[in-house]
Amino acid sequence: MLQGRVMRLKMIRAFLALELPAPIQRNLRLLQEEFSFLAREIKWVEEANLHVTLHFLGSIPAGEVERVCACAAGVAREMGPFTVEIGGLGVFPPHGKTRVFWAGIGRGKEELRKLYTNLGTSLARAGFALESRPYTPHVTLGRFRQPPVAAARLQSAIKQREEATFGSFTAREIALFESILTPGGPIYRVLQQCQLGK
Repeated sequence: MLQGRVMRLKMIRAFLALELPAPIQRNLRLLQEEFSFLAREIKWVEEANLHVTLHFLGSIPAGEVERVCACAAGVAREMGPFTVEIGGLGVFPPHGKTRVFWAGIGRGKEELRKLYTNLGTSLARAGFALESRPYTPHVTLGRFRQPPVAAARLQSAIKQREEATFGSFTAREIALFESILTPGGPIYRVLQQCQLGK
């Protein structure tokens, strides 16, 4: 009884996402190196942590993990596997103080938006609080500590890579991650996977 109560009280930072294959993660790490002129102003996402976020749940009780997984599994059953292509670059927000540098999604964008919407509906019905901002499918490459000094150079480099692609893969499952914060940066651990179309 006590153990169950402790499980319910323990909080974890959780999010739903698509995992990226190692070759695409490697391509994106090499891309980060091409933007080394940003090194002092940006904190790069570690290669192994690169992913496509679907929903960030924030801090939830560990005992709620199964309910999140039930929501994700129900949505996943209704969608088959689909192709996702990583390509193009951009920043958030597009105007004003730059906070995030990202790689975009080409093929598979509409499927990701549908997955995001259906997951959001299911999670909201189950009582989970979700972010309300518009969803733009992407892979976060880095987060700016301060606005980039070489903003014009950054925009020029992004424009030069408008048609660039960094790999494609078949999305076959939704993963529920735990984000463990450490002094050296976050560690992402897969808690459960839900197969698409099954």
